[in-house]
Amino acid sequence: MPLPALGELPQLTALSLAWRRLVDVKPVLMLVNNTGLVCCWEQRGRWQQRVVGWPEGVCRDGVPLQREAVGELIADLIFDCDCPGAELVLCLPLNAASWCVVDGYGWEGSPGLVPQALQPVELPFDLAESYITSSPVQDALAVVGVPRSLLQGWIEVAELADLPLRRVDWSLTAAQRALHQLTQAWDGDLAWLVAEEKRMRLVLLHKGVPEVDHALEQLDPLACQREIRACVTAWQGSVDTPSALGWWLSVPIEQVGDWMPLVDEESGECCLNHPLPTWSEPSDQGGAGDVTDVPSPLRQLALLALQQEER
Repeated sequence: MPLPALGELPQLTALSLAWRRLVDVKPVLMLVNNTGLVCCWEQRGRWQQRVVGWPEGVCRDGVPLQREAVGELIADLIFDCDCPGAELVLCLPLNAASWCVVDGYGWEGSPGLVPQALQPVELPFDLAESYITSSPVQDALAVVGVPRSLLQGWIEVAELADLPLRRVDWSLTAAQRALHQLTQAWDGDLAWLVAEEKRMRLVLLHKGVPEVDHALEQLDPLACQREIRACVTAWQGSVDTPSALGWWLSVPIEQVGDWMPLVDEESGECCLNHPLPTWSEPSDQGGAGDVTDVPSPLRQLALLALQQEER
């Protein structure tokens, strides 16, 4: 009976894997939603991407309902991608969190004082039942609240997948950071239209600070455009010194033309959309659960921000 090669011995295989987990540490970006996940990682100096779907009911509104199944899927995905030292950078979907902007807590605001400072503020989330994070935006503070139960669910998923959780982000604020970089040459106000998972919202920014985040009620495109213009008009009327308005349309590329009537060029408005930098390529290590869907424009912006920050 021939002796096994050294590389085939289970003990050495396990030791080699444990060693690689220590020395080959790398961030793996993972953006999740109701239908699946987008996974991005760096391999030999090039970023790879896989889009994996999961059955309906596995995840709803950002909550992993079948945690063991999701944990097993992620563990298998990391193994297939040959990332033994992966550290998970998790990005939550749009409807998994809420946010607000609090004035007076800019760069000098103390993060430790945020929970106490928010006590008298009307918030879009339950402060006692949420994990909160904050980031300075000019002279204000953008505060994001995530339900504790939702985040605990993903912490459990990461543990089931045997992955360290490097950080957790939210797709809207991550995308906004990328958008800020992409529109640095524009010194006016910004209207950002976001289409994501059959929902639409309008974010209006003045001097880089989000002042309005409006979930659109209308589903009919023409009625929706009227609602958007009414919202923009009301907001501009409340701004002390309104600037020229630029638009960024985070909608499917084939629908950009349908929304261009929103841009009032006669009033000096313009569309700022331009192609995003290409930084990842589809992986050739695809599996049975992979889908060919292109990530939505919002998710592309969010992943771009995470890649730039983790690069």
